[in-house]
Amino acid sequence: MDDITTLTLLPQERLTLASGLESQDLQRYRRLAQDLASRHADISRVMTGLGVECEQQLEALQEAAEHMELGSCVTRGDEPAGAAASIAEARASSSVDARGVSEVLEEALDAADEASRLSRLLLDTNVTPELETPLLSFARHKQAECGVLRECLTDHAGQAAAPRRAVTA
Repeated sequence: MDDITTLTLLPQERLTLASGLESQDLQRYRRLAQDLASRHADISRVMTGLGVECEQQLEALQEAAEHMELGSCVTRGDEPAGAAASIAEARASSSVDARGVSEVLEEALDAADEASRLSRLLLDTNVTPELETPLLSFARHKQAECGVLRECLTDHAGQAAAPRRAVTA
């Protein structure tokens, strides 16, 4: 799919893809916020904030869809389809404690990077004027999300290395 001119999607397909990605991310951040709350409250708050931003982005996509009379194309994070994807993802991975916070954050960043690339592709190949603004907002949101996760991962790596340096000093 290197040639973006071959990607032809109807507006409802774009809305379904964008909202589906956002719903999956919302479920991921909710789960991570809950899993990290007891031992890593600072990271949990970041995940909660990302989840809130996902909810706001879903609302914006819903408004755009309703404006185009395509409201049923937007999947929400609370719907069974989103929950089923989240449950499957949770089952596929072990707990945060078993895998480590850095690994979990790296996986979240990988997923966010992929969503960011897809959001840019949806925007770059869009020919529907009514979707230009919501898709631009979606792409910017996904890019910002990646930045927040990178910063969170860097901060965590620095905090994890600090006690080791103190012990060896």
